[in-house]
Amino acid sequence: MTSHPVLFAALIVLSCVLSLWKINLPIALTSGSTLSVSYAANLMSLLLLGTGPATVVGAAGALSQCTINVKRAYPIHRTAFSVAAEAFTMLVTGFVYHQLGGPTGHLELAALPKPLVGAILTYFFVNTGLVAAAIALSTRRPFFEVWKNDFLWSGGSFFVAGGAGAVGAVLVERGQLWTSVLLVAPVYLTYWTYRVFVGRLDDQRQHHERLSAALDAMTRLKEQRHELLQRAQEARTNAEQANQLKDQFLAIVSHELRTPLNAILGWSDILKNGTLPAARRTRAVNAIYDSAQRQARLIDELLDLSRIISGRLRLERSPVEWNDVMRAALDVAKPAAEQKKISFNVEVDPSPGPFVGDPARLQQIVWNLLTNAVKFTPEGGQVYVRLSRVDDAIELMVSDTGEGISPEFLPSVFEAFSQADGTITRRHGGLGLGLSIVKQLVEAHGGRIEAGSDGQGRGSTFVASFPVSRGGAPSARPGMSPALAAARPSTPISLQGAHVLIVDDDEAGRDVVTMLLESREATVVSAASADEALDILERERFDVLLVDIAMPERDGYDLIRTVRTMSDPVTAATPAAALTAFAHAEDRRRSLESGFQLHLTKPIDAVLLVEAVANLRSLNVSAA
Repeated sequence: MTSHPVLFAALIVLSCVLSLWKINLPIALTSGSTLSVSYAANLMSLLLLGTGPATVVGAAGALSQCTINVKRAYPIHRTAFSVAAEAFTMLVTGFVYHQLGGPTGHLELAALPKPLVGAILTYFFVNTGLVAAAIALSTRRPFFEVWKNDFLWSGGSFFVAGGAGAVGAVLVERGQLWTSVLLVAPVYLTYWTYRVFVGRLDDQRQHHERLSAALDAMTRLKEQRHELLQRAQEARTNAEQANQLKDQFLAIVSHELRTPLNAILGWSDILKNGTLPAARRTRAVNAIYDSAQRQARLIDELLDLSRIISGRLRLERSPVEWNDVMRAALDVAKPAAEQKKISFNVEVDPSPGPFVGDPARLQQIVWNLLTNAVKFTPEGGQVYVRLSRVDDAIELMVSDTGEGISPEFLPSVFEAFSQADGTITRRHGGLGLGLSIVKQLVEAHGGRIEAGSDGQGRGSTFVASFPVSRGGAPSARPGMSPALAAARPSTPISLQGAHVLIVDDDEAGRDVVTMLLESREATVVSAASADEALDILERERFDVLLVDIAMPERDGYDLIRTVRTMSDPVTAATPAAALTAFAHAEDRRRSLESGFQLHLTKPIDAVLLVEAVANLRSLNVSAA
């Protein structure tokens, strides 16, 4: 290949040694990219030996650069590309050098500058261009952007190292070998310049990365702060809305509870002063009774809503007699309808199909729909009621000729506390809970309810449908133990001869219950505390105990547990009912577990109270 094999071998070694003076470029490549100063030896080979040997020297240096002292092994294709790129670069560089008149072997200084500059420029552009092209293809970046940002800065070092290689070639050609060794210094200086510059680039890159990370963190913190501020604002808005709704709720509840209370207190005060003529006393008593019933209904609605919200609503299921349910609900709604001269048009299928549900809650559904229709229907209007079998469902329809529902309000007609007219000038009272409770009760029975209206002034229609089901065995009434349910007689029993003990710390409550039972010929003894009741029970036996739960010092639960452990077995087995204002299902369960046979909630209907005492007495007689 050459007439100077020793020189050729020496240049190969020099190229391989100089290729170890390399730096890693700050380029984001998987296997990295390096830059060395081996092209000083490559240029010496071109000037001393020619293009062919120089190409071999350059390829050897490239192979050494890719395989010796590397941080991570190059893939074979990367090594092959680097060797091929170096060989191609030397071929092109040699061609340009000779085309510009560059000599080989016998070097004349006067003839070197032009071809030498052309060779260095060619080597720089071709070598860096090939590598930049490969990087651009692998990273999908523009070629010129890659070359400009990652390689243009190294152009000056090519001239320094290339110039040192040319001077070294001249000195070798003239036999000044040891003098040429001194040129290693500028080559090493070029390598060191590379290291410093690239190190600074790397520091700058790391600084930019840290700065970018800090900016990203600040941006995230800013976004999080903004998000927290938004959440805080939303929470504040929700809290303000909740407070506003709470205030509105309390205002509505206060108004609706105070209105009947005003009539109760007013008429009671007039009756107490004895200034009311006898002819108007019946009206006063009826007004007090109606207002108390209205207030009791409002409290029941609030309690029902509480049970629904807390998930404590329980259904006492049994086979339903729809005729009884409809008749009872109509009886409740008819007085209000008669006052407004509203007529009921009723169609009831006597056998709509078997259904197991809570008769009391179903009656509440029908009654609420009827009273709602009467409430919003003007005098002389009509209310249509139909109960029928439709496919596999029992359908209840209540339609009226009243005020109707606006399209805007129709979607929220079943929402709690929702009223079409919520102003203080509204004509119709109420808490806006009735239809919401109806919807919950219908769905609790597995049914669904829909509301429809052609608009204001055109009436409204409510349709509730219940799936037909198979009947089951009758269950106990709410608050009634299974033993008592089995003992209930089918006909009322007189209270004559019944001996009843009433325990209640509220004197007015004791007096009312005493008068109701004595009016049915029962013998009644009352006690104001649990201790007083126990003293009485030590001396007397009773057929029935009626006990309030919330009393000072010892409550009704403690009293009944003590009674059940008394030494006299007859007294210990006395049937008892809890007569209390605690109306939750948990309160009812606790009463039955404590030893009561019944749990009756205040205010209690007089007929229901008498029936309860009769049934309890009957249970006592059966046990005897």
